Amino acid sequence: MTRGEQVLAERRALLAEKLAVVGRLSGHLEFSLSRLAYPLASLEMLDPISLESVSALVERFGKLQDLLSGVFREIAVLSGEDASDMNRVFARMEKIGILASAEQWRAMRVLRNLGAHEYDPNDAGRARFINALAADAPELCAIAARATRYAEEAFS
Repeated sequence: MTRGEQVLAERRALLAEKLAVVGRLSGHLEFSLSRLAYPLASLEMLDPISLESVSALVERFGKLQDLLSGVFREIAVLSGEDASDMNRVFARMEKIGILASAEQWRAMRVLRNLGAHEYDPNDAGRARFINALAADAPELCAIAARATRYAEEAFS
């Protein structure tokens, strides 16, 4: 086996490991989403167990989206594409059908970043944020499934 073939095999193995984690995280996100009836009117009225479910939803959404960005980069590299610019990677994922829209992905990313870096003292603002994440969570899981299916078909 040449050095190039070895590197390619290692990258495929790394992608397979990442996709296994994607599957697990996607299932965890779906579980968190199922714990409460969205949309929520308020967070202030939730009991501690429900608040913990909301927290898990936020964390799992962020982790899955972060991991998928890495998966997208690996898919691009294994496809022989330039993966140095994530905008190109997202455009490629849109072209091959993993993302419905690169713009939708960016909007989901902005939403995720708002939750990770800002804290709205207003209950209505927090509820809007959580409801938006909950609304996007099924699509994030669908993206994960499409990425997995694509990688299995293209690189197995």
